[in-house]
Amino acid sequence: MTPPSTKDLLKIADSKYAVVVAVAKRARELSELKKNDENFRVSSMVSEALEEIYKCKIKVKPYRDKDEVNPEAADKEAVNG
Repeated sequence: MTPPSTKDLLKIADSKYAVVVAVAKRARELSELKKNDENFRVSSMVSEALEEIYKCKIKVKPYRDKDEVNPEAADKEAVNG
């Protein structure tokens, strides 16, 4: 499969940062699942993660800048943590 373009991925996620984080997390999960596989390659895990995100098999969480977070909610989260 040809890797999806940035333009195509941004239709699924709200930012490039969100895509990068989602791909990295999913690739890490895949590598843990397949670490005993003799054909294991990190690059193939990244490609597989990209494909899963592009085909909407994995949901990308929206990226929120820390300046956009409600300070009161952040304080409550820190207390309830």
